[in-house]
Amino acid sequence: MAYVKLAPFAVFLLAAFLMFPMNKVEGAGCQQSCGTFLPGCRNGCECVLVDCTFGVCVGFCEKDNVVSGNFHRKVDEHPKLCMSHDECTKKGSGNYCAHFPNSNLKHGFCFASVSEA
Repeated sequence: MAYVKLAPFAVFLLAAFLMFPMNKVEGAGCQQSCGTFLPGCRNGCECVLVDCTFGVCVGFCEKDNVVSGNFHRKVDEHPKLCMSHDECTKKGSGNYCAHFPNSNLKHGFCFASVSEA
C-alpha cells in the first residue's frame, strides 16, 4: 500500500526534473577560492583578489574574459599590488615588486627595499 501512496510523489518529482532542466553555466568550472598560498585557478580562469593583508591575498576565480577588465583595475587601485618594479615606484609604495610563491598569480606585492642599486 505504501508503494501506491509514493507513486504520485515519484511522478511529481519526474515532472519537476523534466520541467526545469539544468542549463550549462559559463563560469561553472571557476567556483573556487584562490590566493597567495592556495592552489591556482583552473580551466582558463584567473584569480580576482578580494582582500590583501600583510602580503597575504585571498580571492576567487573567474573566467578570463570577465577578469581582464576587473583584474587590472583592481591592481591599479590597490596601493600595494603590482605587476612590475616600475609600478611600485609610480605608486610610491616601494621600489621592489615581490611576486607571490603561487606561480598562477601574475601580480606581486610592493616592498620598500633598503639597499639601492
